[in-house]
Amino acid sequence: MQSITPDSRSESIVRNFNPAWFAAVMGTAVVPLAVSFLSDTFARPLSTVFLVLSIVMFVAALVPWLLRFLRFGEEVKRDFDHPVAINFFPTMPIALVILALDFIKYPDLLLSRAAALEVAWYLWLVGTIGIYVAGFVVLSRIYLHPNITLQHANFGWYIPPVSKLVVPVAGFELAQLFPGRFEAAFGLSMISLGVGLVLFLFVGATVYQRYVLEPLPMSRFAATAFIGIAPTAILAVILFKLHHLFEAGTPLDIDPSAITALSTIGILASWGFAAWAFVMAGILTLRHLMAMDLPYALSWWAFTFPSGALAVASGVAWKVSGFSSILWFYRGTVVFLLTIWLVVAVRTMRGIISGAVFQPSH
Repeated sequence: MQSITPDSRSESIVRNFNPAWFAAVMGTAVVPLAVSFLSDTFARPLSTVFLVLSIVMFVAALVPWLLRFLRFGEEVKRDFDHPVAINFFPTMPIALVILALDFIKYPDLLLSRAAALEVAWYLWLVGTIGIYVAGFVVLSRIYLHPNITLQHANFGWYIPPVSKLVVPVAGFELAQLFPGRFEAAFGLSMISLGVGLVLFLFVGATVYQRYVLEPLPMSRFAATAFIGIAPTAILAVILFKLHHLFEAGTPLDIDPSAITALSTIGILASWGFAAWAFVMAGILTLRHLMAMDLPYALSWWAFTFPSGALAVASGVAWKVSGFSSILWFYRGTVVFLLTIWLVVAVRTMRGIISGAVFQPSH
């Protein structure tokens, strides 16, 4: 029996490195944002732990991700030819924007305030460029793919087009923090809001049609149903950031009170759909659990980031409404997020130790 040497194991990791690994970074980096509405004493230390962990995870994933492009072009091309795997390539630049949000929210955890905000600016800028590059590459490939059918549609298809929605979440806040860079931050954010919102409607209609008219995706993709929570949850946060930006004052001649009224209604409506999507995704997942048909896959990280986005949206909806019912829902989503993160992290560590997560996924 041939022994597995460290070199051969490292080569196997790089060769089979799944682009969905950055979904794990997203699901970890969103935790500090999700708990930021809590006044409990544990919230800040917990945020510090998860911020450091998400940075370590990003760097650890970036090395094999880049090496794979350089050394195993055929394997990368195989992922670009796969109707599901291709949609996870934008998770890398998305993770950069989520990290930027962490540095904005907690500018004094690891660096000085000025340094942290400068880091956040460049993480956001590089992440935004990456989101657009990945989006154009992925969507053009999907448009030209000769073998994609409606049966391939799943909520993972949201990732490339709707990734634009994370841009204004950080961009609107950076426009306020860096008045001298207002045009770049606000302009890119508004363009991204338009692209992400309209494409969400297009892709959402296709995915809805697939779930209604075709058999449900196989159980290993069950977690992707949670991705359906993210777009409207993120939209609620965008409107909250826009509200604060105009309250603080902008070069634009727009009455802040008009933005406040519209954003409050939009936040609650968007959060409502995200909460509904959370329940619907739970029902679909429960169906697999009851059938004992939910095997672990790296796609399980899709449980985490959308749940975190819902927690942030719930905190925002509570802030603008003051409703105690939404506060309790927010606390419940935070508990769910921390629980599901722990479950997925433990299962992922088992897969890393055994090497199962570094086997070819398709």
